[in-house]
Amino acid sequence: MWQRTKEKPPEQNDSPSKGKIFRSPFKTVETTIISDSSNFKGNIETEGTLIVHGSVTGTIKCGSLEILQEGDVDANVEAENISVAGKFQGEMICNGRLNILSTGTVIGEIAYGRLSIESGGKLAGKLTKSKSKDTTVLPLYQEISQS
Repeated sequence: MWQRTKEKPPEQNDSPSKGKIFRSPFKTVETTIISDSSNFKGNIETEGTLIVHGSVTGTIKCGSLEILQEGDVDANVEAENISVAGKFQGEMICNGRLNILSTGTVIGEIAYGRLSIESGGKLAGKLTKSKSKDTTVLPLYQEISQS
């Protein structure tokens, strides 16, 4: 009365499957490193993080900039967040946090969103507190005008 039917074994197919490939919803952030023995002159533009251990002269536009203790940057910089443990000279627009570590020196025309200076850190020049208006990286921090 109750009979078990024999199921056919699945056919093996050696061709690649045409199923959906999982893609992460998070965008991967690239990291670019200027090593300690490198001297770079020119323009650098990246959406990710730029770590400077060597020397950079020119223009930098990046998501995040880290100048290590041996790093030396003489440039016009625009970044969301900047951390300085080495030397920076030039113009800087930092829409997020500018963090100057105890070994860091920043000289020039600086516009920042938030500022943190450790004991021993040096800052000299023209400082301007900027508003995070029209920032594409952190739209949640834009000021909302009330009518």
